[in-house]
Amino acid sequence: MKKLFANLEEIIGGSLFIIMLMILTLQIFSRQIFDIPLTWSEALAKFIFVYVGYLSISFGIKESNHVLIDYFVNKFPPVIRNAIYYIFQLAIFVAIAVIGYLGYIMALRKVPVEIVSLHISYMYMYAALPIISILMLYRLIEVNVKHIKKKGEVE
Repeated sequence: MKKLFANLEEIIGGSLFIIMLMILTLQIFSRQIFDIPLTWSEALAKFIFVYVGYLSISFGIKESNHVLIDYFVNKFPPVIRNAIYYIFQLAIFVAIAVIGYLGYIMALRKVPVEIVSLHISYMYMYAALPIISILMLYRLIEVNVKHIKKKGEVE
């Protein structure tokens, strides 16, 4: 179970990406061979793409692959570098929390709006942001706890 959660973004995101690829391949095949386009395939592919995109952000946080411009920061002594690092980590945390909350508000507003070809509410698509924001926040905390336990100092 622990290993499953440690690789959650890769497992879910990879599976969804394969499903999206299969749906789009089916759409191309259906349109080109049978001349019968699938009305639901594009909407479902967009829906899945939203979740895959947000999961990739969480993966980037987990792997510490976010963009970091540290030319000037590296000129400071280690104590100041650490302070700047954790200030930025706090700013990222606050930004994700705010974006997640705004995503929640937006998802609630989309409850009555339907994705016509899928016969479901747009709320499910917009719910990706608040749901995965929780995972992003968890991964950000996890990375910083590991950072503190490991060495506590920014390279």
